[in-house]
Amino acid sequence: MRVSQALCHPPFPGEQLVVTTLVRNGFLQLGLRAALSTAPLVRDVRHCGDWGEVEETLRNNQVDVLFLHEKDYSPDRGVLVDARRHRPKILLLLTTTEVPEEILAGPSVPDGFLVENELTATAVEDALQGIVAGEVPMPTSVTRALLRRVREPEQQRRRRVGNLTGRENEVLPLLAEGLSNKQIARRLGISSHGVKRIVASLLLKLGAPNRTAAVVTAIQNGLIT
Repeated sequence: MRVSQALCHPPFPGEQLVVTTLVRNGFLQLGLRAALSTAPLVRDVRHCGDWGEVEETLRNNQVDVLFLHEKDYSPDRGVLVDARRHRPKILLLLTTTEVPEEILAGPSVPDGFLVENELTATAVEDALQGIVAGEVPMPTSVTRALLRRVREPEQQRRRRVGNLTGRENEVLPLLAEGLSNKQIARRLGISSHGVKRIVASLLLKLGAPNRTAAVVTAIQNGLIT
């Protein structure tokens, strides 16, 4: 499914979420089913077997959060929207703590991450709470992997961060000025939600655990002066 324009997601009403999943691995699917069945934030869940079912579900239903496995996620699919023409939040289940380069280089970076061998009811609940709070949920192990990227040799870091989008290149110097997401949104004439997604994408591409580290890495790589 392709949509040319990303649509902002409104606040979650009552923090009760409608969730759809696409996780084909039987063992992981069982674990995710069990975790979601006990999550207080979840009102309804639909488990899909393939992308056709996902797209049909989105066409006909409200979907607040979409759980996808890394192997089933394709960044070039464009922006997925549900029956309300709203974009669901995407939580990506990673095989390892490393976020694949093709995901970072794609047009749409997921809204949060989980790791296969850390898939517990607590981890799922924490990720959902982070999504509701407007954060980018990320396990500590993934954060550590990003920190390792910061320590990579300069030439290797340059290869990783060279593929920034035009909008990311606009946001990066504003981060260096210390502007908040709301200030950046006003400066560029876009939504705060849009800025939040761009900043999350920058943190991942730069291998930075926070905004300050992102700016330092960008300066080290000559992306800003």
